[in-house]
Amino acid sequence: MCDIPGLISRLEAKDLARLREAGKEKPLEPGMIAAIDAAAGGPGEGRGYYVVSGSLYPVEARDYHLREDVAEALFEAEGSSVGARS
Repeated sequence: MCDIPGLISRLEAKDLARLREAGKEKPLEPGMIAAIDAAAGGPGEGRGYYVVSGSLYPVEARDYHLREDVAEALFEAEGSSVGARS
């Protein structure tokens, strides 16, 4: 089970700002995937928080997006101090 509030609170402030700046619909950049993985516990650990959108193949062309409930929580928490680690 994903701990969405926990993930948001463990994101670095700069990464949280970049995610919010990109918006809900933009595909995640590799650096953002790495930041989510790190906040979730290490390489590949964030896979439950983001999903593939569109075609699965070729692997190099996959677009990853925040899961809808993760995106909603991320932007809902925008006005609070949740995830404000520096």
